[in-house]
Amino acid sequence: MKREVIEKTVKQIYEERDSFSFPDYQREPKLWRIKDKQLLIDSILRDIDIPKLYFYKEKNGKTFDVVDGQQRLWAIWEFIDNEYAYESQGRSKKFSQLDQATRDRILSYKLQITLITDASEDYLRELFLRLQLGLLLNTGEKLHALSGVMRDFVFKILKNHKFIKGINIPNRRFAKETLCAQIGINSFSRATVNEFSRTRYEDLRYFLDQYQSPAGKDLDFCKNQSKTILITLDNLGSYFGENAHKLRNRSLILSIYLFIEEFSRSLDVNSFKKNMPKFVDFVLKFSKRLKEESKAGFNRKNKELYIFETFLSNAPGEKYQIENRHTKLKDFFKYYQENNGKIKGDK
Repeated sequence: MKREVIEKTVKQIYEERDSFSFPDYQREPKLWRIKDKQLLIDSILRDIDIPKLYFYKEKNGKTFDVVDGQQRLWAIWEFIDNEYAYESQGRSKKFSQLDQATRDRILSYKLQITLITDASEDYLRELFLRLQLGLLLNTGEKLHALSGVMRDFVFKILKNHKFIKGINIPNRRFAKETLCAQIGINSFSRATVNEFSRTRYEDLRYFLDQYQSPAGKDLDFCKNQSKTILITLDNLGSYFGENAHKLRNRSLILSIYLFIEEFSRSLDVNSFKKNMPKFVDFVLKFSKRLKEESKAGFNRKNKELYIFETFLSNAPGEKYQIENRHTKLKDFFKYYQENNGKIKGDK
């Protein structure tokens, strides 16, 4: 690996924009708010240093991967393209509305760049993660920067499953991918040690690293358990259909998945098919009542739902809370079946 620090003007970076690409471990593009972008332009105009950019120079010597600096680059390019305005002298102006001297100050501003050559992809991914230590990268963004078999299964296969695509969780900042990783780690943990697993970033990263390149018996197990996850999601997608859009709480969806994975193992095929429509009805009614009780505030009437809600909102990724939700959800569904579709705790 080799690196050197060079300088390029904003004008050069703008004119060479077609030579830049953004590798798959990067954050989503254009995450900055307008205020963040305007602050960057203000720093340029006031000749304040901004953090270095990190580029990886491809072997052809003509194209570059942006290891770090994507948001800054887009902020600069969009401003010069007149996509947003900057507050100047009490007036909001786009780039083309600035006087020539001000435009020249922006275009001549020098950006410091660390140029990297002869580096492996693993090195670049690790560099990206370390450069983000001072920033608010969320769990999904950090997991996205990893590599390997399980990472690809989560980010390329599970995320694109019809059930996951149908649930009402935002696509931004890898929220659905984080849920898929939570599903994966708990499905694998229950299959190996019959226990639930905590879902903090460090746990999810260890899980993805553990199955980065499985071989032998580990590979066979990985394939079989991955198949189990896909079959369970197929069942959820088939029975929930368009109603999947009514599911919007990530922790509740994780618990629903874990319930169905266990439920499908405990019943024969015919019994499972017979009970699934009733479970879907239960989940939809249960979710609605949870929302109603939450809105009721101090006027809550259902203590059982309040207890379950605390399992969703208080340290929801901890192992004990996932287990609490699992036990409680089974209790709720059993009551629903035995009491003509009534939610436990309702009068």
